[in-house]
Amino acid sequence: MNTEELELLSDSKYRNYVAAVDKALKSFEYSSEWADLISALGKLNKVLQNNAKYQVVPKKLTIGKRLAQCLHPALPSGVHRKALETYEIIFKIIGPKRLAKDLFLYSSGLFPLLTNAAMSVKPALLGLYETYYLPLGKTLKPGLQGLLTGVLPGLEEGSEYYDRTNTLLEKVASAVEQSAFYSALWGSILTSPAVRLPGITYVLLHLNRKLSMEDQLYIIGSDIELMVEAVSTSVQDSSVLVQRSTLDLILFCFPFHMSQATRPDMIRILSAALHVVLRRDMSLNRRLYAWLLGFDNNGVKIGPRSTRHSNPEEHATYYFNTFSKDMLVQAMVGILQGKAMGGEEESVLMHDLKPFRILISLLDKPELGPAILEDVLIEVFRTLHSQCKAELDLQTQSPFSKDHTQLSSKLRENKKTAELIKTANLLFNSFEPYYMWDYIARWFEECCRRTLNARLQAGPGGNCEPSELSLIEFCLLVDFLLDIVSLETYIEIQTEHLPQLLLRMVSALTSHLQALGLAELTDCLRLCSKILSKVQPPLVSPGAEGSLQFSVGKASSVGEKEEKKLFPAALESTSEVFEDSENPPSSRSSESGFTEFVQYQAEKNEDLDHTAGNCQGQHGALPVGSTSSETETASTVGSEDTVVHPSPTMGHASSARGGKAKQKTVMQCCLEYFQQFLTRLVTLYITPCTAASPAFTSEFCSVLKGDQAVR
Repeated sequence: MNTEELELLSDSKYRNYVAAVDKALKSFEYSSEWADLISALGKLNKVLQNNAKYQVVPKKLTIGKRLAQCLHPALPSGVHRKALETYEIIFKIIGPKRLAKDLFLYSSGLFPLLTNAAMSVKPALLGLYETYYLPLGKTLKPGLQGLLTGVLPGLEEGSEYYDRTNTLLEKVASAVEQSAFYSALWGSILTSPAVRLPGITYVLLHLNRKLSMEDQLYIIGSDIELMVEAVSTSVQDSSVLVQRSTLDLILFCFPFHMSQATRPDMIRILSAALHVVLRRDMSLNRRLYAWLLGFDNNGVKIGPRSTRHSNPEEHATYYFNTFSKDMLVQAMVGILQGKAMGGEEESVLMHDLKPFRILISLLDKPELGPAILEDVLIEVFRTLHSQCKAELDLQTQSPFSKDHTQLSSKLRENKKTAELIKTANLLFNSFEPYYMWDYIARWFEECCRRTLNARLQAGPGGNCEPSELSLIEFCLLVDFLLDIVSLETYIEIQTEHLPQLLLRMVSALTSHLQALGLAELTDCLRLCSKILSKVQPPLVSPGAEGSLQFSVGKASSVGEKEEKKLFPAALESTSEVFEDSENPPSSRSSESGFTEFVQYQAEKNEDLDHTAGNCQGQHGALPVGSTSSETETASTVGSEDTVVHPSPTMGHASSARGGKAKQKTVMQCCLEYFQQFLTRLVTLYITPCTAASPAFTSEFCSVLKGDQAVR
């Protein structure tokens, strides 16, 4: 009870007024039917009209509560109309100043009414807003968002009251200032899904297409963060109409070449907008692609005039690479890392699958998906690994295991990981067969380079800071991928691309051997061994070997078979050097069948070494990082520092024995590189130990002799 009411209580007539109001309110408590409510409202109206000289209405909190209850959607329109009469009587009595002060007491019942009101009720409700709320002017601001939430549902195209509602909103915007109006509008759109479509429609209707967004900044409101959040939420709405209207708004308000919003805000909006591709709706995709490629909704080129090309394809390529590509990459990475949450309530599984499905959909657009794949694929690997690791607790799974039946069994039993792997393989199978393994090879070379640079920057004896993705972490990623990727989809994966990957890895290891630590080297060798266990011999006849030649990016077949009988034994002997024979003998069982096949082929091809060409002449400077022209990409990691030169003496002896030179196969070169790797390994790690431990030298020599016996 305020001071004004306390003063009036000294008036006996006002006390009688209070008693009469209290008695009228009691009748609401005994109402059992809607007709009783109309009767109770009539009694209250009579009391209020008889005491209209008092501008202070007693028991206003209780009155506001009873009136709100009478506007319940389940009650008939007759009760609603009678309650609106009571509101009008009260508003006339108290005047604009007191209404502004008690706005929340009376508006709590009025604002939700329009959505469910009957056609006979809407004119009376809109009349109340026009007569009593508009004159409040700027004092309406505290309740402005609620008013807009209550009025916007009337902005339905084709409705009888569309024009009247639109006029009311325009007058409210003028009364409270445009920026305040739009701030409240964005708040309503953010919090009330029911008003998103009419709210976005109102904004689109009042945009001046002839002016730039910079000339209409009042539409953003006083808080751009609020607008960004509202737009991001609306573009993920469950209604296609809401999404379509929001994309139209984004096309005009947030072009990539303008700076109305900050870069993080643009990435936030783009991350939300990317989810529309999951609907497979052409009208939504067309708008999203137009936004990214520099066109408006009608296909007209946008952007700085100096950058507009006459050719639409050239314009799209230039605009995308200049303005939107980097943001698209960051948005996609954010989605993969789980930073962009979906707008709807969804299961954890669906949320985890969304990034992969979005990328699959983007790959259908040649101008977008393939252009960003190089930058986001490594994050795809990391996300897939982290999700499966968290779900299956892969810490208990021994890494670099050649027997992945245990992991496969876990994947089959777990519904979430099974769906994840299925979706990931769907993504990987959309690539060219060579691409993924070429990508892994380039990343391996890059990780080796980063390790070398970090050691050089740290200096001798210094501690180097770990890079964003260390070599050990990358080896674990590739190990995981070898277990879950469907290698049988294309036969050339196991016969050509995995051998080529192995060749490039061994070459990179040899070039960066001195910079690698013992743990890094061990994991790399284990990964090489696992890759070798996945390699399959090409299904060609022995007589075809003379016509098959090795070219960078493609693996030949016969030499590949020939060299396998040396490489596994040498690789495993090196593992024994580092692990002190901790690997059980059964670790070779997965390669035994393949070794027998190679030995059989060796008997037929025993004269291959006598006809081999000079390795120095043919491959003296084989760039491990290079690929064939079809696999070359703009982001290919440079490989000049990973060039390995085979031994000149080996090449000289070979050419002395043979007359006509023949190009080496992938596995032949891989063997030669691995021999150099072992030579450097012994020089850097084994020889320094011989002086302190002669027994170690003896054991290592016996291992090598055993390896030669196997060969």
